[in-house]
Amino acid sequence: MPAHTAKAPLKGVWVAMPTPWSSAGTADQGLVVDLMHRYAEAGLDGAYTTGTDGEMHVLEFHELQNLVEAFAKGARKTGLPVQVGCAWLHTDGVIERGRMASGFGIDRIQVAMPAWIPLNDDEVVRFYGAIQQALPETELIHYNIARSGRMLTGADYKRILHVAPNLVGSKHTGGDVGALIEIVEATPGLAHFVVDNQIVTGALFGSPGFYSFIANLSPGFALKMMRACSAGEWEAAAAMAVTCNRFFRTWLAMCSDINSSSALAKIATRAGIFPEMPLSIKAPYTSGTDRHVDELRALVQSEFPDLAAGQIASSS
Repeated sequence: MPAHTAKAPLKGVWVAMPTPWSSAGTADQGLVVDLMHRYAEAGLDGAYTTGTDGEMHVLEFHELQNLVEAFAKGARKTGLPVQVGCAWLHTDGVIERGRMASGFGIDRIQVAMPAWIPLNDDEVVRFYGAIQQALPETELIHYNIARSGRMLTGADYKRILHVAPNLVGSKHTGGDVGALIEIVEATPGLAHFVVDNQIVTGALFGSPGFYSFIANLSPGFALKMMRACSAGEWEAAAAMAVTCNRFFRTWLAMCSDINSSSALAKIATRAGIFPEMPLSIKAPYTSGTDRHVDELRALVQSEFPDLAAGQIASSS
C-alpha cells in the first residue's frame, strides 16, 4: 500500500480540482500531477477532487480509480493535503470508493448523501454508520448540498456523530447564515467550511476555511481573502467578498450557454492557474470553448484587477 498522504488540519483555502480529460476520454494523469504542483506552488492549504466541479456525478468506478491514482501521486510529491469525493447513489458504492481512496493512501473523503430519493432521518444515520463501520480509519466530510434532497442541520450532525465519530467537518453550500450558525453551535468541534463568496460571513461564525472555486482562477486572491478573515481584518475581507460576488454575477451572466459548474471550473482554471487545462466535460453537458476562456481573461484584466493580481499563471 502506498504511503499515506499528508493530513493537515482542516483550515484555510482548499481548492476544488476539475478533472482534466485526455483525448482518449480518461483522466490525464500527467496533467493531474502537474496541476497539483501548481496548487502547491501557489501556497494553497489543500485540494480535493470529485466534488461537483470534478464531475463526481459522471465518473464510473474505474475512471475515478485512474484519477485518484494520479491525485495521490501528486499529493505525495507535493506534500499537499487532499480529499477525495466519494459520493454515489447507494451506501456500498460510497464504501467501495472510500476503500479505493484509502488503498492509494488517502484517508479523508467527502461524502454527499444519495440524491435520487432523499434520505429520511433514520436513513441518514444508518448511511453514515455503515460508512464508519466499513472505513474506521477514514475521516469523513459531509458535502451539505440541497441537490441531495435535504440540507443537514446541527441536530443531524449530532445524531451522526453517535454512529460516525470520524465525521470531522462539512462543506456548507446553502448560503443560509442562520443554518450555518445553528450547525456550528451544535457541533463546534467540527470544521464547517463554506464556499468562496460565503467565507467572510462564515468566518464570523466559526468557519475555519472554504472550499474554493476561485482559487483555480486567482489563488492569490483566495488566500488574501482567507488571511484577512483569519486576522479579523473585516473591512478588507468584506471588500474582497464584494469583489468576489460582483465577479461571479458579471461572469456567469456572460456564460448563459454553459449549464455546468464543471465546465465553468475548467474555463476558470485554464484562464488562471493552469493554462494547460483541457476544457471538455462529459456528455451530455456542454463544454466551454477558447472563446469563453478569452472572454474571462479579458474580463479579469479590465474589470477585476484584484483577481488579476492574484493570478500566478498568465495566459500565453
